[in-house]
Amino acid sequence: MSARKNRTTRLFVDRDLSGDTLPLDGDEAHYLVHVLRLQRGNELIAFNGRGDERHAIVSALQRRGAVLELRAEHAALPESLLGLTLVQALPKSDAMDLIVQKATELGVRTIVPVYSEFSVVRIDADRLDRRVEHWRRISQSACEQCGRHAPPKIVVPAALNDALRELPSDVAKLALDPAAEGRLAAAPHPANGIVLAIGPEGGFAPSDWQQLDTASFARATLGPRVLRAETAAITACAIAQAQWGDL
Repeated sequence: MSARKNRTTRLFVDRDLSGDTLPLDGDEAHYLVHVLRLQRGNELIAFNGRGDERHAIVSALQRRGAVLELRAEHAALPESLLGLTLVQALPKSDAMDLIVQKATELGVRTIVPVYSEFSVVRIDADRLDRRVEHWRRISQSACEQCGRHAPPKIVVPAALNDALRELPSDVAKLALDPAAEGRLAAAPHPANGIVLAIGPEGGFAPSDWQQLDTASFARATLGPRVLRAETAAITACAIAQAQWGDL
């Protein structure tokens, strides 16, 4: 039997887990049956991203809802010691979905989507909240899969310059530049965390680099090949965690 079949299913629920039972609504019951493939009597781990994890059993399951019987507490997986923030210039929607999923698996604490000069994606104001909620659901599902307890914070997309002003001042800041001389893996150890800035499909424009330079970003390369935006983001996060985090 494979390790995957032995792994206990995890379910993210954004509410209190202190009682003996947890009622689920119709949408959550549908998710249990059709996505997680659970049935009445199956075991799982419920977690809320606030520090609480509980062993649980599906005690009732109907079309309009379900009930979990909450049992012993379960020790949450510790977060990576590396405070990693990803500033990602918005690529195509499917690429951004992939970035959110993999950044969650790689322990990124904060994802900051930004508009840069070459960003081809512009999200209408009336769709912003729905898009952020979509990314949050992706990150929650990624936590269920990888064992992580707390999904990353995902902020509302903003112009690059506006987002840079909101970043902490005491962390290392690196922006990926294929023409840079120094490689990301050779950067000094970031004592107080690190912010990685990744461009969109067309890379950062000269005006973007002026803003990044003003915000004290150093430049680093991933090597001789030009990577797609989503590949660059995933690779950079993996290198950072391997060098200074928990990989």
